[in-house]
Amino acid sequence: MRVCETAAGEPSFASLPAYHRRLFVLLAAATVFEGFDTMLTSLSLHHMESDFGVGQAELAAAVSVVSLGTVAAFIPLRLADRFGRRPVFLAAVAGYTVLTVATAFSQDLDQFVALQFVARMLMVTELALAYVILGEEMPEAYRSRALALLGGLALAGAALPALALPIVTRTSWGWRGLFLLGGALLPFLPLYWKQLRETRLFEARGAEGRPQSLRDDVAQTLRLFGAATRRRTAGLTTIWFTINFWTSTTLFFFASYVQGERGWSAETVAWVMPTATAVGFLGYMIAGRAMDRLGRKPTLISYFALGSLAGVVCYRAEEDIWIGGAYLALMMLAGLWAIGETIAVELFHTDVRATANGLSNNLLGRWGLVLGPAAMSVGIAELGSIAAAASLLALFNLLTIPLMLWLIPETRGRALDVNV
Repeated sequence: MRVCETAAGEPSFASLPAYHRRLFVLLAAATVFEGFDTMLTSLSLHHMESDFGVGQAELAAAVSVVSLGTVAAFIPLRLADRFGRRPVFLAAVAGYTVLTVATAFSQDLDQFVALQFVARMLMVTELALAYVILGEEMPEAYRSRALALLGGLALAGAALPALALPIVTRTSWGWRGLFLLGGALLPFLPLYWKQLRETRLFEARGAEGRPQSLRDDVAQTLRLFGAATRRRTAGLTTIWFTINFWTSTTLFFFASYVQGERGWSAETVAWVMPTATAVGFLGYMIAGRAMDRLGRKPTLISYFALGSLAGVVCYRAEEDIWIGGAYLALMMLAGLWAIGETIAVELFHTDVRATANGLSNNLLGRWGLVLGPAAMSVGIAELGSIAAAASLLALFNLLTIPLMLWLIPETRGRALDVNV
């Protein structure tokens, strides 16, 4: 096969075999819709308040329950190491697509929460397995850039509902029209069934050694805490917990901070945030190239350190130019998600790859999303402002960097089924 190279001397995606290019398109499309569907609940809350006749406190509780679906994603991810990536991925894509459409017909808040809890669980499963499938199938020379691009497309998908909202709310469907749009992948599901095959790495493992019962599943999961892998499990959990904590303390409170404490108008926020999303896509691309050139570990540490710096500047600055610039930097550094997924794919053996990421990211790491806002609540009460609390908590990354340096090995250039 003739290998094309970019101007930087890196192999070009044009040199990939046809199946790999087709695989990327399939996974990318599902991931764009995953990003799209993830944002629908938050965009619909204001409209559901009058439609369902509920208050803000009830809606906040509903969002909390729906978010627990991200933790529950550990269960289907665990099954991907038992039954294969393909069947669990296909079930996740079909499931979240159908449930997204069904949500448009919710009659009350309880129905909405039940449908979206399961949908959110399956969305997270789809995204995690898209990374695993792409990581296992892509040649090492392309892997980090392909995974970074996949993450960037998920971010792009998350920006699309805000553009569609003013249009659909003028139709008779109102906010429910967003969920109908979120099911646009439904007619293409037969194509996924026909085109997507099991990864070669998973097939090569054979049936021998795979869990055959619930007891085997539990035993294999517990082995991640054994002497051979517990250091890597702790390291990956540290990465995911820190990413989730950093995201929830620096990005979630930005709009409230600039409007309530820096006097920004809603129009300014509406202009800055979509711009930041575009810049965020660039951050994913930079992460992919940096992982190839510098290594996974140096890129990870650099992004975390810069994330603390940008957080402090964003929430301590008083001039709009510094606040806006630091926020753009924060969005660029969201490429941390792609770095974490790349390390997760490369850190564990095929037998437990999906389980290890589900355990570290979903079952344990997602608690950073729970504890981050809780820490902000305490900080705001004690320090008196979002600015003071967020700038202090932005330094949390610096506390966990030494742990990552100790626990995480460099994985660049390693064959996936060679323990690192």
